[in-house]
Amino acid sequence: MCIFNDVIIPGPVCYVASCDSFVVCKSTWVLEIYSYQQLRELSELTARQNKKSIPQWVYNTGEEVTSLQAIQTSSNFSSIIALGERHLYCFQDNGLMKYMIKFDYMPICFNAYLIGWYYEPGSRLLVMVTSEDSKLFVYENTTLLWSCDLPHFAISISRCFLKLLPGGVVTLSNNGTIQVSYMGTEPDLNANAGSMINDVMDPEAVQAELDNVEETLQRILESKEEINDQYPTIDKVITIKADAGKPVQNLFQEFTQDDALHLCPVVLIITCEDPKMLQSIQITYVCSPPFACSESVICLDSINGTEIVETQVFMSSEADISDTFVRIMLTVTDAKGKIDVLNKKVLLPASLYCTPSGDAHEDNIVLNLTVNKPCIKFNEIFTDFSEEEMTEHGDLSESVTFTYRNTKSNVTVRAAEKQYSVEAKEFSDIIAILDHLVIKLSDHYARMDTADFRYNFQFDSELSKQIIVKLLKSIEVHAKERIKLKSSQDELNVLQRQFTLVQKRLLVQYGSLPPGDCDPLEYLMKDTHSRLITCVNDIIQGKEAVSRASSTVTAVGNLIMRILKHTTPDTFKLKLIEEMLALNSLYEDFQELEETVTQALSYIVNDVLKKSEKDREKLAPVTEQGILSHINLKRFLKQIKMIMDRIFEEAGTGESEANKKGKVIRIEEFVEVL
Repeated sequence: MCIFNDVIIPGPVCYVASCDSFVVCKSTWVLEIYSYQQLRELSELTARQNKKSIPQWVYNTGEEVTSLQAIQTSSNFSSIIALGERHLYCFQDNGLMKYMIKFDYMPICFNAYLIGWYYEPGSRLLVMVTSEDSKLFVYENTTLLWSCDLPHFAISISRCFLKLLPGGVVTLSNNGTIQVSYMGTEPDLNANAGSMINDVMDPEAVQAELDNVEETLQRILESKEEINDQYPTIDKVITIKADAGKPVQNLFQEFTQDDALHLCPVVLIITCEDPKMLQSIQITYVCSPPFACSESVICLDSINGTEIVETQVFMSSEADISDTFVRIMLTVTDAKGKIDVLNKKVLLPASLYCTPSGDAHEDNIVLNLTVNKPCIKFNEIFTDFSEEEMTEHGDLSESVTFTYRNTKSNVTVRAAEKQYSVEAKEFSDIIAILDHLVIKLSDHYARMDTADFRYNFQFDSELSKQIIVKLLKSIEVHAKERIKLKSSQDELNVLQRQFTLVQKRLLVQYGSLPPGDCDPLEYLMKDTHSRLITCVNDIIQGKEAVSRASSTVTAVGNLIMRILKHTTPDTFKLKLIEEMLALNSLYEDFQELEETVTQALSYIVNDVLKKSEKDREKLAPVTEQGILSHINLKRFLKQIKMIMDRIFEEAGTGESEANKKGKVIRIEEFVEVL
């Protein structure tokens, strides 16, 4: 152990193997290199006499060094690369500076690597540097060889070598996303070189090459059955069964029975006839909020006949329930390295997220479901509950009321002749019980060998207007919460830079002889620190609010798609609407629903609805402003309302054009000022 009195804030430390030395970055913005023997002696001197050891060489950078890397570049020497706030330094391990690069941007991180082996005379040292504006630069010495835009803000970068990829670029974003990219081009930076566009190309040669590729692909497709017979596919090698168990109360929580956390086991049984044909299996569980899994990813390095894998699903927030399925993806790698993905879907039991209740009352929203068979008792539909639980709160042949465990909202299901009705105060509360009702009814009649079971939705134009307004309102709330979160994140970036700047000034004051007055800077640093904590708490709460808003959007959107799939005759337009809403793209870290939907809206408005040029100009987003800006959000909601009105009108639930005259609903009535 060595103690450095001039290191107040820990900095990068790097080991140089070629000379058995350590490079230490001091808080005084100085690079010092010590041999291992020196540090050993320094440790003994510190323990006895508190004496200082003299480093082998010193370099004063005059700025904070954020990262270090040592790489052997020849048989005798190694190179030490240091990244500062505005400069990149490259030294030999004996202290000789090889070169220095001054950037005209703010560097974030770097990675140095060799092309060739260090003992070869033609080996080249390249350095990749990422910038604050999400760009990547590749340097050889002081020459810029290559640059590009990165897909995200990278805080760390490295190289990787995969089986079929000779060199990849791995970047880590500030939100924890790892991305593997490939620099697939070899740019020519010679300005005097001719353009490739001017090269003469033979059309017949190009067509012959395309015909050859097409013929090869056709042969592969025609020989698919022969290949499958020789090498059986993954789904023939393994058998997968998945099911959800009965939810149980978590006994380790000190809550009342009503507020206790309920855990639902999801069991996966994997059976393999020949384990030697498989290398590994990765199991990924995906569920929509408020549901969460105790283990979202499980890796199996080997399978011995039959493997039983279990995970627990529970409710982690008070968000609206939009999807009651758990999707299981199995990434299977066979003995030859081929990767296949298998999918399973498990319906969660209703007893996990709701419970029978006696709080039946008339609600505002009623959605009717007509069937072609007589209604059956509710204990035959909601089989997740015992008959005693169901009969305790009412007649099973007329109605039953459920209360969600997380939101405490009530949903009532009624039965009369050949019609079921689902009642709730909000549209977002209907979809979970409605999905469960439809699925269980279909399963019931499938077990009874009744193949002609059909159902349809009945609702009027007023209800269609209400559900469209609810969708627009939920998207507006989602956008507003995203704007608040973005504001908090921007404030965090400012406070972080302010805190770092105060730290540096404070270090300068501490290091001066005699030390300067540090009380004002200490007060400013403590104040900035407290504001940082408050800002981080706001970001955590903001992310939860955005997630809850996205769950509401998804719940209402899924309800609309469930209705339209049974009322809209045009399946092509219905598929376009489903892809446009992009409800499946929302998850914890990705909440850019508005940006995603905007890309599809322009196609539907221009090509499907075939609006005039004047209407297109009115509805087109303002390019110099973001999608979440006030004017763009208004146009965004107008486009969605226009498309939804048209699709519901074609479904036979909207009013005719004659009845709509004089009834103009302005979008501003339900769009708040952001």
